[in-house]
Amino acid sequence: MKKIRHYYLAAVIQSALLAVASPVARAQDATTDGYVTRKEYEELKAQMLAMKKELDAIKKEKGAIPKQESAEGQAIVDMHKEVAPPVVEPEGPMLGTTKFYLAGWAEGMFEARNGSVSTFSASFNPIFLWELSPKLLFESRLEIEPSGSGTNVNLVYAQLTYLLNDYITLGVGEFFSPSNVFVERFEAQWINKLPDRPLAVYHGILPNISVGAEVRGGFPIGPTRANYALYVSNGPTLNTFDPRTAGTLDFSSYTDNNDDKAIGGRVGFLPIPGVEVGYGFETAKPGFQGTTFAHVRSLLQSVDLEVTRDSDLLKGRIDLYAQYAWSKVDHAVYDPDGSLGFGPLSLTGKRDGGYALVAYRPTKIDIDFIRNLEMIFRWDHLSRAPSGLGAPEEERWTLGLDYWLSPSTVVKAAYEWDNPRGERNRNALLLQAAMGF
Repeated sequence: MKKIRHYYLAAVIQSALLAVASPVARAQDATTDGYVTRKEYEELKAQMLAMKKELDAIKKEKGAIPKQESAEGQAIVDMHKEVAPPVVEPEGPMLGTTKFYLAGWAEGMFEARNGSVSTFSASFNPIFLWELSPKLLFESRLEIEPSGSGTNVNLVYAQLTYLLNDYITLGVGEFFSPSNVFVERFEAQWINKLPDRPLAVYHGILPNISVGAEVRGGFPIGPTRANYALYVSNGPTLNTFDPRTAGTLDFSSYTDNNDDKAIGGRVGFLPIPGVEVGYGFETAKPGFQGTTFAHVRSLLQSVDLEVTRDSDLLKGRIDLYAQYAWSKVDHAVYDPDGSLGFGPLSLTGKRDGGYALVAYRPTKIDIDFIRNLEMIFRWDHLSRAPSGLGAPEEERWTLGLDYWLSPSTVVKAAYEWDNPRGERNRNALLLQAAMGF
């Protein structure tokens, strides 16, 4: 408003000057007809000089206003900088900046096994994936299944992972044991090609879950590749109180029973695309601290093979998965004083077992129904308990047929010939539907 008033005043003064100047000019022109007195001329001249000075003053004031406003604005900005603290970007993740994803699978199954009551079962296995930052990841899985009149909820694994670089990943928590390839890669029921799981890898020869810390990664070797996983974890427990399980290992307890820790790992080699061979191991002292078994050491070893090939001749894809494992527990005397009723029992705990699976799917045939079928054959084996008093040697042969409704949804049917040595057969019909998400 001040600027507008100043502009208006300047315009009025200029108009007044023009109005005054016009009579003066006319008076000068009229000198030929009349005359202007000296007094009148001096008065008009003084008025004009006064108006000119006032106009010059207004112009100067007009130029000073923007400079003053600019100075005032800069002072306000400087004062705000002094009062307001500087904004510092947080180094860690903020709410809304992380990424979360829910995956997993669900399954329903029917099992009719010789010597047992036929039954339906179901389970839901959500997997929680959380990216706290591009290098910091968290993964966890729950297993939820009905049991009796209630529902069981089990924590399968939970691991925090840090991506150190392209070749090294660090992890801590509860994780799948790297030496047990089936558990780590094929355990999910929509990935496992048969309704049940093979012997040996779930029966006390290899660990399924480890609690500790691990480092893993991969690297190229010329045109080939290699991967590795090394870990330190709580060790297994040596069974010493039951003659049927004496000399075997128990991996179901995730707390350690002594100060010694298990050390293990696996190394894999990929000579050509679609082919991988691997070697895994774990060594530990499974005896209870302060007992006569504290010095006993166990050694687990395994070899595995994975082949996936597309065949134009067979018009489809062939998968071959195999793993064989050996378990050895140092020599020890169980129930040395006979107080448990079965000793003294002296033995070296040795067991072995494994499986081989072949699957064929005609992916190159034009008929949709046939292309969605997959045929599976599996052989698996488990040696008897070291004491000779427990579980007998067991060998199974399984034929299966899968139908894929989608890339992650499958309906399975299988028949299993199960022949424990010296016992009646446990042949079974297995039906299952599984969906991954």
